[in-house]
Formats: sequence, structure tokens, C-alpha cells
Amino acid sequence: MTCKAWRPLAGLFAAAFIAAPAWAQTPAELGWCTGDANATPALQIKDCTAVIQGGKATPLNLVIALTIRGRAYDLVGDQARALEDLNRAIELNATNAGAFMLRGAVHGKRRAYDSAIADYTEAVRLDPKLASALSDRGLAYAGKGEFGRAIADYTEAIRIDPKLAVAFNNRGVARLVQRDNANALADFTEAIRLNPNYVGAYNSRGNIRAATGAYADAIADYSQAIKLAPRDPTAWVGRCWTRAIAGEMQAALADCNELMKLRPNDPYALVIRGFAHLKSGQLDAALADYNAVLRHDPKNVAALYGRGTAELKKRNTARGDADVAAAKAIKPDIAEEFARYGVK
Repeated sequence: MTCKAWRPLAGLFAAAFIAAPAWAQTPAELGWCTGDANATPALQIKDCTAVIQGGKATPLNLVIALTIRGRAYDLVGDQARALEDLNRAIELNATNAGAFMLRGAVHGKRRAYDSAIADYTEAVRLDPKLASALSDRGLAYAGKGEFGRAIADYTEAIRIDPKLAVAFNNRGVARLVQRDNANALADFTEAIRLNPNYVGAYNSRGNIRAATGAYADAIADYSQAIKLAPRDPTAWVGRCWTRAIAGEMQAALADCNELMKLRPNDPYALVIRGFAHLKSGQLDAALADYNAVLRHDPKNVAALYGRGTAELKKRNTARGDADVAAAKAIKPDIAEEFARYGVK
């Protein structure tokens, strides 16, 4: 579990205190220091700072302003200031479940998973029906590699809120790690049913379908993810690779070229395109891709074997045999793997 995988829920603190008693200030004085979805983090930081430093806020409104500003700092990537604000908000009001949730999310991004779990646990103690806190605690357990406990939290979150798409998606990810592909597939499908714009769930379901040979369904999932997020390279990777192993070489290469626009000189993207070139018989193009990878990563096993195979097909026996032998020394079954995908 990486930091990139940490996706705390948007607006998860709104119910905790945006509906609290009225602010002491007038709306004009509050400005954008609210939970308004139209408020940008920059505007929230500016106006909440004015509330915090103005000296006129009631104790309740000061807590709310600190919490909103803490969340805004987190959204702009300033986790240190976010923690300062959320720590202070909790010191002023230890019953603030939303602040505990937000601080848990910040700890999670910093990979301080035990601290995140403690905060989410307190949020759940304060509000046992806070399904999103359980779902996010599951994410923290997953970050620690405790996938059984993560699945238990996601399952409880789903029991409380059967429409919480993120809990289905995260449970699917945890089940994938445990090689429970059938139930993972069901979870991703439910996440998509609840949220038809769930890009990550389409990609994950596509990965399962591709791995089980359901290539047309996988391609459909990746295509939907691309439609929703055309600048995200993840689905381009999946569709390029799936089309290549399915034998749709022209479409695969078109996808690989789009992927390279998003990830110029990325070794993984070059390996995938190299395979597509190799399988389609474009040997010089395959060699160019594999050489580009091996200049930066001389022991990349897929690039070594792919380059060796291309050299052998061009009847450059000595160079080809050397690369193939080097690849097999790293991964003895590499030839069988390439053969499964249609390259011998």
C-alpha cells in the first residue's frame, strides 16, 4: 500500500459540524470558511485564517474554522500545517469526530498508520454510525498489511452504509491481495453500480478480467475508465497490454502510443510497447523500445528476453542468445510467460 493509494473521502467531516449551531459572525464575515463544495482550498485557508485570527469567533466556530483550514491545508499538500490545525481543533473539542477523521487521513498519507487507526477508532467511538471512518480505518490497516482486519472494517462500514461505494472498492482491493478474485470482482462491480464514475473500480475490475482471459470485458472496463479520466495513464496501460495479448495489435499499438504521450520514456510503458511491437512483427521498433529500457535498467527481465527474442527473429543469433540467457538467469520461466502471451 503506497501513499498514492490513500484516498480519504471528500467532505467526510461535513456532517460532524457544518450543521452545528449558527456561527457568531455574519455570512459576509465568514466568507469561504465553510464546508461549501464550491470553496477552493486557497479560499478556505484565507478566510478561515481571518476567522481564527479575528478574535471574534465563538469557541465552537473557532473549532470549525481550524478543522476546515486543516482539511484545506491537507488538500494542498501541506500536511504539517494540517496537523497543527487539527491537533488544536481536537484540543479545543475532544468530541469532534470529523477532526479525528481528518487527522487520521493526514496520518495515513504520512504512513503513520498506527496513529491513523487510533484517530479513526476514536471517531467511531464518538459516532458508531460513521461508516466512512470504518472504511478509512480499513485503509490504514491495509497500509500495515493487515488485510483481514481491513476487510472486517470495510464489511462493517458496508453494513452501516450499503451505498458506500468506496468501501466496496477498498474491500475489493484487499481481497485481490488475498487472491480472492471472485469476491473482489463482485465488490468492484458493486462499487461501479453505486458510482458509475468510479475510475479506480473500472481499472481494478479490468485487471481481474484481463488476468482471467475475459479480454473483451476488460477492454470495455478500461475504455470506460479512459472516457472518464483520459489523462490517467492507468487504463491506457491496461488496455494497451490487454489488446496486445488478445492479438488486437493495431489497436494495442495505438493505445501504447497514447500511453507514451502521458508517460514519456517511462520504462514500464516502453516494455509494454516493446512487447506490442514484438508480437506484431515490428522488430526494429521493438528493439528500440527495449534498448531504451535497458539503458536505464540493464537487468529488466522482460526487456532482456524481448530484445533477445527480437534479435533471434532477425537472425542475430549471438546477441539474441546472450540476452535470452541473461533473462532466464534472472527469471527461469520467462520464456513460458512470453509464450502464454503469444510470443515464442
